[in-house]
Amino acid sequence: MRQVRFYSVVLAACLPLLAFAVPATAASPTSSTEAAIKAENARWAEAFGRGDYQRIGRLYTEDGALLPPGGDKITGSSAIAEYFTKGYAGSKPNTVSFSNYEFYGNDQIVTEVSDAEIRDSDGKPKYRGKQILIFVKQGNAWKLHRDMWNDYGPQKPDGH
Repeated sequence: MRQVRFYSVVLAACLPLLAFAVPATAASPTSSTEAAIKAENARWAEAFGRGDYQRIGRLYTEDGALLPPGGDKITGSSAIAEYFTKGYAGSKPNTVSFSNYEFYGNDQIVTEVSDAEIRDSDGKPKYRGKQILIFVKQGNAWKLHRDMWNDYGPQKPDGH
């Protein structure tokens, strides 16, 4: 009887954890949600290509955060705009493209895993990396909430 009571207590303690695990295993978002997230990526890339870092900041939630490799967490849309402004001050705008998408989530929150490639103003590869983005739906708009990336390492002479 004592063993049954112990297992009952353990099971009861684990149930709240299972409640949080269920959303993480939610089905893939609908194709319209995926298209909306890709459109947000396109807006980000377009603003980056113009050097409009204030616009980039507005694509994030008010408490959105960048989690750059080797750096401190950057929180808030205005701090994010400042991060990119300082990071690219005095240089010609670069272009960025995203590929190899994976999406997980639902119609309110989506995690994207993808690749990013940045090219300089002459079209030469400058950066190749992978990223995890978390988008949150606010009203009818998708906003970036978390943005974490890491590079693939030094570029080889053939650009890969």
